[in-house]
Amino acid sequence: MFSGNAPPSRAYGENGKRLMGRSTGETNMTAARVRCNKLLKEGKLVPNTDYVPTFAEYAQGWWEWETCAYLKKRRKRAALTQAYADNNRKNLKNQLIPYFGEMPLDKITKADIENWFDETIDKDYQNTTINGWFGTLKTMLIEAAERKLLPKDPTDKMERLINDRKEIRIITPAEFKKLFVNDWRRVWDNDLITYTANKLAALTGMSAKKPAAFWLGVCAIRKLHTFISWSFASQNSQDEKP
Repeated sequence: MFSGNAPPSRAYGENGKRLMGRSTGETNMTAARVRCNKLLKEGKLVPNTDYVPTFAEYAQGWWEWETCAYLKKRRKRAALTQAYADNNRKNLKNQLIPYFGEMPLDKITKADIENWFDETIDKDYQNTTINGWFGTLKTMLIEAAERKLLPKDPTDKMERLINDRKEIRIITPAEFKKLFVNDWRRVWDNDLITYTANKLAALTGMSAKKPAAFWLGVCAIRKLHTFISWSFASQNSQDEKP
């Protein structure tokens, strides 16, 4: 029920003050009204103020481009892109919910987050990748504290992991002329595949992995073509036998 989704339901507490909006989990006003009427009949429209959702419950509707309340609020102040939302939603689904999903929101501590750091590091993820996931988590917990779902943001004053991103260098014109010469067989030990892949990467700016992956695809297609040709030839030879 607690989420970044919209339309929200609103109710009033015992002191007459309007309570914070809660997501209905629906995408249009008609469905939202039906849901609210159902909750009213069940006596569940006004939330239990002592109840704290789990992280997974809180995460419902987060990072949905059209309906997330946080994104709507941020788009008033910053030029966000849908790719930004999609990336955070992927982080949430693949990394954060599997680890924090069942934890009550107010029970997530700095120690839990440090343990999560340790476990992801042990899985040989790069620090820069983990920092991206941490950024998604931190944003959500800051928002939870602002909504009074948490007494305090547990990520407050927590530093990101040290940046271990490898330096990316762009080949210079002088280096290009030395490497890609007419006598390429001498420079590249007559290795046409390595020469072609590196030249493709240098001319296009793509990473070295992409030409390699492309070449593996070409090799796979060639093998498939050879196998199909052999199969047809074998079948034809059997058909021609008396």
